[in-house]
Amino acid sequence: MAIVTDLLAGTVGGCGGIIAGQPLDTVKVRLQSPRTRHLYTGVLNCFSKVVRQEGFLALFKGISSPLVGNAPMQAIVFGMNGNANRLMDKHVPYLRKTSSSDDFTKKPNFLRMYLAGTWAGVGQLSVCVPVELVKCKLQVQQDANIKLYSGPLDCVKKVFRKQGIFGFYRGFWPTFWRDGPTYGLYFVVYESIKWKAMDKTNGSNSVPSLLFAGGCAGICTWLFTYPFDVVKSIIQTLPDDAPREHRSMRYQFATNYRAHGHQFFTQGLTACLVRAVPANAATFLLYEYTLNLLKAI
Repeated sequence: MAIVTDLLAGTVGGCGGIIAGQPLDTVKVRLQSPRTRHLYTGVLNCFSKVVRQEGFLALFKGISSPLVGNAPMQAIVFGMNGNANRLMDKHVPYLRKTSSSDDFTKKPNFLRMYLAGTWAGVGQLSVCVPVELVKCKLQVQQDANIKLYSGPLDCVKKVFRKQGIFGFYRGFWPTFWRDGPTYGLYFVVYESIKWKAMDKTNGSNSVPSLLFAGGCAGICTWLFTYPFDVVKSIIQTLPDDAPREHRSMRYQFATNYRAHGHQFFTQGLTACLVRAVPANAATFLLYEYTLNLLKAI
């Protein structure tokens, strides 16, 4: 039952985070992709141009893909994280919780949290990579006259027809390094801030503290992983007939560093960090409230 509770709470939290963060995610991807970044001078310019030329709803292009895919993806993350924690409590004495359920003054075992979060981050890649690929391909379609895809289903059909199942996993390795090890950091930052702000008499947290912890977790994670996200977006928005070499993470890092320097790998970072606050705050707040609601039923 605990696994089902984690899965349901993760799904609700994931959907909330997607909706809150999608507009700035579209801006981020447009600033990263070689197909569109030359059209904009910065975050505000990109945001205003998209709204003026394509309408406000254009900021939500590709949202159906993450809503359908990222909801189970987030469910996998929170479900695997919760399950890993329970397994370590049962089978690994060193990694058991450092406090009992009614003692909120003792610091949690952050190594345990990091390992569980990393396990969850690797586990969600099977869903995350295809979802990100479809989302990015739809987000960079700024010209209505030369649309390659009419929507997410059309994109899925065309990718599968041309490249097969492996076509959905372009950009796997940068996504692995973006999400795998750093999901542990994501949970550690969130839980450490949550614990520090907790009312130690009853273990409760205020809404502002949960929002703050979620926002900080998102920002810290993105600061460590953003260059991999830039390369992921480049690879996933390359033309279908791009040379195989260009789809390599090593090639994109080396080529773009030589041509543009390290600043290249910060394109869209401002949009990403601003987006991280509402998106991750909404994710964790809805997760916590849904979890408490389900436990009370």
